[in-house]
Amino acid sequence: MSDSYLDSKVREALLAAKGSRSLAQNALMKWALTDERLLKAMAQPFIKAISGAAIAGAVKRGVTVPGMSGPPPKPPPKLSQSDLMQVLSQLGGGGASGDDERGAGEKLSAADILGGAPVPKPAAPVRRPGGALKSAQPADQASAIKTLAAVYARNRKRP
Repeated sequence: MSDSYLDSKVREALLAAKGSRSLAQNALMKWALTDERLLKAMAQPFIKAISGAAIAGAVKRGVTVPGMSGPPPKPPPKLSQSDLMQVLSQLGGGGASGDDERGAGEKLSAADILGGAPVPKPAAPVRRPGGALKSAQPADQASAIKTLAAVYARNRKRP
């Protein structure tokens, strides 16, 4: 399947369509249904993507064969448990109040989620004059993002 055959058919379609790309495209599609050589020349650059899409679609629909491998294993988390607890405690705060019974609207702390030691609850926000809220501790979104960036940078330096 040489490109010259495809190029000549494209030129022929453009000539027949008087330069209109959409009409030339329609002509090429009609010709490809009856001309196997043209169809192969058109599909050749895309055959890997087409076959990959066909396999992905079949697997998604539930097609299996004996010996087929399952989904790829999930990579282990990159954050250590202590780093993750620190980030979660800054993002969510939460109800590490010492007792196991929680009210209906109470949030879980990082320690509750990860099963580690209790993480101290951040102080309640303080209302400024004019109605604006100010956190008593720097446990806001900006500090959590800074912590994530520092952990990411530290993990990138590891071999």
